[in-house]
Amino acid sequence: MKAINSKHLLILVGILAMATLPWLGVADFYTKGEPREAIVAQTMLQQGNWILPHNNGGEMAYKPPFFHWCIATVSSIMGGVNEWTARFPSALTSILLMAWTYIFYARRKDSQTALLTALVCASTFEMYRAAYACRVDMVLTFCIVGAMLALYGWADTLLTKGPRRTTAGYYLLAVLMMSLGCLTKGPVAVILPCGTAGLFLLLRKQNLFKAAAYLGMAALLSLILPAMWYYAAYQQGGDTFLQLVKEENIDRFLGKMTYASHENGLWYYFVMLPAGLLPWTLPLLWGLKDLRIDMTKGNAPLWKRLWHKTEASSNLDLYSVVAAVIVFVFYCIPKSKRGVYIMPMYPFLAYHVAIYLQRAFSAKTLRYALATSLALFTIAFGIIVPLSTAKKSDLKTAREVEKIVGKEYLTSYFANNVKGNPTHFFTINYYLNDRVDIWENQKPETGYVLMNVTDEEAFREENKKVVLEKVDLPEHKSCDTRQIIGLYRYILPASSMTK
Repeated sequence: MKAINSKHLLILVGILAMATLPWLGVADFYTKGEPREAIVAQTMLQQGNWILPHNNGGEMAYKPPFFHWCIATVSSIMGGVNEWTARFPSALTSILLMAWTYIFYARRKDSQTALLTALVCASTFEMYRAAYACRVDMVLTFCIVGAMLALYGWADTLLTKGPRRTTAGYYLLAVLMMSLGCLTKGPVAVILPCGTAGLFLLLRKQNLFKAAAYLGMAALLSLILPAMWYYAAYQQGGDTFLQLVKEENIDRFLGKMTYASHENGLWYYFVMLPAGLLPWTLPLLWGLKDLRIDMTKGNAPLWKRLWHKTEASSNLDLYSVVAAVIVFVFYCIPKSKRGVYIMPMYPFLAYHVAIYLQRAFSAKTLRYALATSLALFTIAFGIIVPLSTAKKSDLKTAREVEKIVGKEYLTSYFANNVKGNPTHFFTINYYLNDRVDIWENQKPETGYVLMNVTDEEAFREENKKVVLEKVDLPEHKSCDTRQIIGLYRYILPASSMTK
């Protein structure tokens, strides 16, 4: 193992902290994804239920709670959930992941390559954007990549017959990271690291059954903590909770969900990966000519040349390739696809990008390119995005609704709601501290109902006896539904009043 350059590590952490932390609370929530996650932490603190809190009119959270625990913990210290505290776990895990990536490659390669790897990874569009978002993806990526890095340490020590204490330490660290990943989004955080380490050991001609036994045990150990939460959550949520778990983990992977969710074809990641890697996609495309020339060398069949190259490569280089390929192939299988899903491959791709960049460009050029990329992204996400989305957010509408409704009952209605994936005014509900119920629930004789103005006709048709009066509300297109929001006062007929 090589020594770590502490100066490089401090520079890396300092740059990333300055590029993210001061700007996290500048932009209001302007998409439904962020308040949908933030409100779970909000209700954890309000209800005192950190296992399975209900929000948005009684809905369960769609994902396990580790990410929401992080938000709730920070928010309890800072005095409540807000945009900054809700985004902080993503920014922090992004910084920690880049620091871990630097340490990993610095110890096994060299400090210059490691620093470039971490900075390239941090300055890709997809990773930078995720560091600013109140979404589970960055925390999940930290857990998955952390487990992969720890399992490499275990596997490499095993291959080189290193000290047992070192092997056990890496092994237990991998178990912990997979446990936290499973508590963030489910079993995928166990499958990907174990699959990567297993294929790596197989390519290094290790005993298949021995490797499977070790990795199988790691997988089982990593499921202990999540199993405790799943059991506690089942005690509260019952069969409804089990059905949600099945749909989010099994049905999503098999493409059998009761509703369409981010469905895209096999081509999707072949487009999203180059887009997510920007701006570093551009020099890589230029470098493809070198790869083509390299692949045409020799008279042996291509597969033989690739196999010989695999055998000749270092453990570090091979593992970095295997990790990236495993993530990419795995996420190509399900119909449900998003660009952020493949983020665990970015640190490993960044390593190979860094090696190519060092060969192709001078150190001075790379410093300018990195500084420009980080500066542009910081300006974009710290200044331009907040300014351009200020009018898009539903915050002002939420405040207007609060003034009009006062302490009276408030509900929401949506025509043709999708079963299993109901629509809500997530942003308004978050800014109103989860006080918006759903129309289908029991309600008092009078109150207010929010709906898209395009749904007014359907509401009147379904509720012919309800007296509905539209309230004057400044016109605004919801950032959640992309429809004009309407506020109405209703009076229920005596026959339907709650007794």
